[in-house]
Amino acid sequence: MTFRFSPRPNRASEIGWREWSERAFQEAQVSDKPVLLAISAVWCHWCHVMDETSYSDPEVIRLINERFVPVRVNNDERPDVNRRYNMGGWPTTAFLTPDGEIVHGGTYIPPDAMRSYLGQVADVWSSQRGELAHRVAELREKETATRAPQAGDLSWEIVDAVGSLVRGQYDPQFGGFGREPKFPQPKILRFVLDEHRRFGYPELATMLHKTLAAMAGGGMYDHVEGGFFRYATTRQWEIPHYEKMLEDNAELLAVYAEAHRSFPTAGYDRVVRDVIRWMDATLWRDDVKAFAGSQDADEHYYALDVGERTKHGAPFVDPTIYTSWNALAASAYYAAALALGEDRRSERASAALRSVQERLIRDGSLHHVDGATAPRIPDLLGDAAAWLNALLDGYETGEHGRALDFASAAASRMRDRLMDHELGGFFDAPQKSHEPGRLARRERPIDENALAAEGLLRLAALTGEQEWRDLALRTLRSFAGEYRASGQFAASYANAVARALAEPVVIAVVGPSDNATAEALWARARRSTDPARSLHRLAPDRDSEALARLGFPADRVAAYVCVGTVCSAPITEEGSLARQLEEATARHARGD
Repeated sequence: MTFRFSPRPNRASEIGWREWSERAFQEAQVSDKPVLLAISAVWCHWCHVMDETSYSDPEVIRLINERFVPVRVNNDERPDVNRRYNMGGWPTTAFLTPDGEIVHGGTYIPPDAMRSYLGQVADVWSSQRGELAHRVAELREKETATRAPQAGDLSWEIVDAVGSLVRGQYDPQFGGFGREPKFPQPKILRFVLDEHRRFGYPELATMLHKTLAAMAGGGMYDHVEGGFFRYATTRQWEIPHYEKMLEDNAELLAVYAEAHRSFPTAGYDRVVRDVIRWMDATLWRDDVKAFAGSQDADEHYYALDVGERTKHGAPFVDPTIYTSWNALAASAYYAAALALGEDRRSERASAALRSVQERLIRDGSLHHVDGATAPRIPDLLGDAAAWLNALLDGYETGEHGRALDFASAAASRMRDRLMDHELGGFFDAPQKSHEPGRLARRERPIDENALAAEGLLRLAALTGEQEWRDLALRTLRSFAGEYRASGQFAASYANAVARALAEPVVIAVVGPSDNATAEALWARARRSTDPARSLHRLAPDRDSEALARLGFPADRVAAYVCVGTVCSAPITEEGSLARQLEEATARHARGD
């Protein structure tokens, strides 16, 4: 395996790094040495600094090579490792026992402290093994008890409780949530937007506008080339960390696109076009028809104006193709196409999905990363959930009828390989008895389960198959007793619960692809901003099986609005469809 180090001069490669593997931990057991786990990322500024300082210090290099088994992990390639071992950020520096339990750790550790830690941990491992093993076992037991699943019933109290947490964290002076550092929090922003769409609370619109304007107008945004940096170090959004991530920009692009649909005069379309400009120019790989993973941080480069930048080499772009991030990007481009009324934006989204389909599905498994010789890391929940939703987004453009079948297959694969049969919900990865350390124990991340449940609720509404809704509800219930521990970061979970509690609205438009009445009805259907709506565009010449399954007559051009299991009479006028959709929004109302 080829390890990536800082692009600037360093000696980190002189450390005898091993990749994460059963073999590395077996080596630690045989040699009776602790493991030094370094979790880094290609885009990570402080990871580069650690390579240039601590991991370039001659004494640090000697101590690691002599007294540890060093393991280096790329966070983007192994989110399953990062979830279990991250110590609060990147880089993560974790000292482990040979069986993978955490002894000590932190993030960036400067050379003097690193030399001290290395000596202390190695000495303790040699002289106080019994005491250390006892302490590690106690910590693990407490951690296991704290994270034990707690099921419960779904109610609007969950949505309201998370809403209160979000309001409590909102910064009314500068926008955003919390103080500093300021992260963009796209999942929270989407929750706020959807809550406004459900209930129309004016303070939610204020929170949204203040935050979206501050992020796009401040230092966290690249006003020369477009795109958002990863986060701002100050409460005022002034000084950023200069990494640009596909994941962050895809989620923010979707938020700004949806905000433009709800608030078309607020100017968010400018941000949408600008983010796309950067993603197209910098991350799009025309050779494989997919998006690269990230662009490196470079404080000097991003301080230059457009003329000066052209004289310097742009920061490194990690060309790796990641499934979940490409799925998020596809969903965002579909949202942008709808928001801007520019169908050509959908073409790149569809191309990215085809590339994932062709390159990353092998032997019935959806793989996380497009490796040098073969796709790697199969069947992670984050990939499966994002892929499912992206397929449904593609289907709801009306251009990809087969995407619904692909979505059903994706849901089946997720159910068969990741479902927690005992408690409900989904594990983050398949059972892997050969994996070392904490990877042998499966976890149930609330955010990825929320995205999975969202996709399953959508799939159930579109197919009419109750199994998918039942699976989504069981997933959401399995977190009902523990979501509070996630605080405001349970926003995506609360959003999925809100969708589950509202009767689904399915809008079906039937008619030939070139029929003007059908196209006018379809355009109006797509303008709906109901957070729990799903869409069918059914043309008799291509969708006869779906029409027969759903029970809509093939010989009539009309729209149908179905709330729950009750469908409207055929609607043939755009104004009538608008009134029917307006009436459907009343189902969100509830007594206080």
